[in-house]
Formats: sequence, C-alpha cells, structure tokens
Amino acid sequence: MSAHALYLVRMDVAHDHEKTFNDVYDTEHLPNLRAVPGVRRGSRYRQPSATDPRYIAAYEMDGPAVLESPAWRVAGEAGRWPGEIRPHTMNRHLAMYEWCGGNPALTGKTPYVFWVFMDVERHKEALFNELYDTEHLPLLFKLQGCANAVRYRTAAAGEPRYVCVYEVERADLPMSKLWNDTSDIGRWKPEVRPYTYNKHWIVSERV
Repeated sequence: MSAHALYLVRMDVAHDHEKTFNDVYDTEHLPNLRAVPGVRRGSRYRQPSATDPRYIAAYEMDGPAVLESPAWRVAGEAGRWPGEIRPHTMNRHLAMYEWCGGNPALTGKTPYVFWVFMDVERHKEALFNELYDTEHLPLLFKLQGCANAVRYRTAAAGEPRYVCVYEVERADLPMSKLWNDTSDIGRWKPEVRPYTYNKHWIVSERV
C-alpha cells in the first residue's frame, strides 16, 4: 500500500503572457519545486476545455508535510515566477490529495492523462471505494490504451473529494463509447453512480 500525496495546481494565465508562463514554468519553477526534498515527481499538463483551468501541475510527494517545509516555500518564491508570472495567473485551484486506491503510483509515461473528479454521498463511500478498486478499475484496465490509474482524496474546501487519475495512450479513449460501455458493466452503474455528484472530466496532454 502506498502513502504518498498528490498536490494539484490548476490555473489559467493571461493569453499575452502564455509563452513566458510556459518558458519560466519549464526552465525555472518546475525544476525548483522538483528539487525540494520529498517531491517524487512534478509533471505539467494542458487541456482544451473552456470550463476548467487550462493548465495543471501535479506534484507527487512523500506526504502533505512537504508543502509546509521551508524548502518548498523558498523554491516557490525563487526566480522570475513570483514577480513576472504569478500576477498574470488566475482561476487557481490548489488542493492536496492523499493516495486512497488504484495502483500504487503514477508512471509519468503516457502522453495523456484523464482526470475524473467527483463526490459521493457519505453513506455510500465505503462501497464506492470497494467497487472502484475491485471491479471498476479492473474492467477499465482491460481496454487497450488504459495504462494506469491512481485514486486520491482530499479535504480541500470547494473541491470534489475524490479524483481518479488515468494514464492513457490516446486522447479519444476516455470519452469513447467503448470506455462508457465498459464503465456501465457490473455493480458500479446501479449501486454507486447514482450516489456520485459534482463530477468533472478532464482529458489533458502532457506538456
């Protein structure tokens, strides 16, 4: 069983600062944060939906305490990011998640990631977690192109409690009829899905 954490930072940036945003993120900001003790991996994604932040940064960590460390705070304020970039970002969603199921860790190897955010009614939460791991994910893993899935949950205010992060080989797979039909198999559709809500689906491309 894994005990790691995932810190998700989702945001938009002013369009006339987008090139500088990406340059600084890739050459300064992300490397600085990756170097913090306890950070296992930092990855960036971009997605085309008009209803969610366009950019996602995912930091895999040993645990939530990394975010409170002096090293993380120093790294976040280093270089051009705080003065030249941060003032031009907006629509920020920051949330710390802890591992709760699926495979032990992300691989960082697929060109696309499918994020499924949702809440579940508390009286069905135990069944939700049981069927997600024992039935729902094993069925989806049989699909060619579904390489990995890791589940996390958060207590962050205003964010759906659960996210499942699917690493997929094709951008069209998560929204395909095959994926939807497979998702309908078994107990998930009648016993769990009616009790889920506040759902968001995001297909993103690795930057």
